[in-house]
Amino acid sequence: MTHTEYRAIIKALDLSQVGAARLFGVAPRTSRRWALGEQPIPRAVAMCLRMMVSHGVSAAEAQSMADGE
Repeated sequence: MTHTEYRAIIKALDLSQVGAARLFGVAPRTSRRWALGEQPIPRAVAMCLRMMVSHGVSAAEAQSMADGE
């Protein structure tokens, strides 16, 4: 996933960079680096974001699943 795709997908999911950081358990600075192309986006993050978009899973639903609720 490119940084441009990352930004487009988090926007489509109505997530901020900070919200995406929270969802994936990373520092906001890491999400910002992904969005700027300064750091590679982990494959697991890219796969999760793509599946969220393709299956219509909201950030709130994903967070709930991650929390085991």
